[in-house]
Amino acid sequence: MNSGEKQSLSKVQHRKLVDQVLEQLKQYLLSGEFQVNDKIPTEPKLMEELGIGRSTLREVIKILVYAGVLEVKQGAGTYIRSLHFSSNQFEQRLNEAKQEDIFEVRKMLDLEVVRLAAKRRTEEDLLQLKGYLDKRNQALQEGNYSAYIDFDIEFHAAIAKASQNTLLYELYQTITPKLRNILSGLILKTDRYQDNTEIHLRLFRAILEQDPDEAETCARTNLERK
Repeated sequence: MNSGEKQSLSKVQHRKLVDQVLEQLKQYLLSGEFQVNDKIPTEPKLMEELGIGRSTLREVIKILVYAGVLEVKQGAGTYIRSLHFSSNQFEQRLNEAKQEDIFEVRKMLDLEVVRLAAKRRTEEDLLQLKGYLDKRNQALQEGNYSAYIDFDIEFHAAIAKASQNTLLYELYQTITPKLRNILSGLILKTDRYQDNTEIHLRLFRAILEQDPDEAETCARTNLERK
């Protein structure tokens, strides 16, 4: 943390509380007092200076975590990960992207991350993958399609995480909201949607057995069924 006069945080009103707190924290972090990897003040201190409750502050912190600005380290506090506040330009472009473009991007990511995951996965990764896969399959059997889609996406995101490539994982996460919308549309087209549970089981087995070629084959087959 840089030395110098500390920038004060004024109390905010209840109207548009989250937006106001978010803007104040952004300006606070950009005041020049902080650097990347610095720890920000504790929750009680920020709550006192802003005059807000814990739920509002945590919502703002969560937004900044999702944006890649902050990182919460369990038991250690909240740290600055980046001081670059991106605009919503990329998000807007994603929302406007054609379905074919999204699938092309996903194909490039999927075929690489499954190979890396098969080579680099840990026991913890396998447990997480199996958990999401079981929940996915159960939700599909029960006809709980919204949960099925969520767990299906979580399963694939967990594979990206198992690649141990943080950038690939973050890139995959950027397209998951759009994938959720697309998969929801596919579920509605019952005459076209194909159950690909068996492929997912094969994919998990390939990652378990650290077989990158089989993992890529499964991923490619899964993509061709969309």
